[in-house]
Amino acid sequence: MKTKQEYIDALECITKEYYSTVRFPEETNKFNSYLRLFKGLVNEHFEEKEETHFECFEEKEETNLEHFEDDIATVGFDFAIKDGKIMSCKDCCCSECRFDDSDVACYTLRLHWLYQAYEEKIRLTQFEYDLINTYSDCHARCKFSDCKQLRELKDKGYFQNVDNYTPIRDILECYEVKKS
Repeated sequence: MKTKQEYIDALECITKEYYSTVRFPEETNKFNSYLRLFKGLVNEHFEEKEETHFECFEEKEETNLEHFEDDIATVGFDFAIKDGKIMSCKDCCCSECRFDDSDVACYTLRLHWLYQAYEEKIRLTQFEYDLINTYSDCHARCKFSDCKQLRELKDKGYFQNVDNYTPIRDILECYEVKKS
């Protein structure tokens, strides 16, 4: 097991090596985005390690990366998710992809999704399903976070199993009603 400082030193070496060559601004922005993500992941990882002394006894959640590893290996890292299925980014229109967002780059959303815990079904109460179903006619790119009323209800304790970046259509396709 490496220490936190060893990870930080490695990231600094990678950064120095990267900036030693001439790059286009788009590449630099992409690199900086990945770098921030990795630094955040290192910090999260070591914060969790410090908080849990008995980690070896805890059951770990499977991530999307672990669950979809074979599918991703088949199509490559530049993948899209359309209708809950992983496919090559080239075979999917941006507007139909789960990672399409005008505010955040798709590769950033893809990385975020890879490290989330895998959930087979999105568990909703009947009320949550009925409410979110009223948004079924919104455009394909409409994400949960785009709907102010849904965000406010999440803050009040509803929709706890729903990721903010999940398109409404994906939620409706992959839901399961909780038995109360």
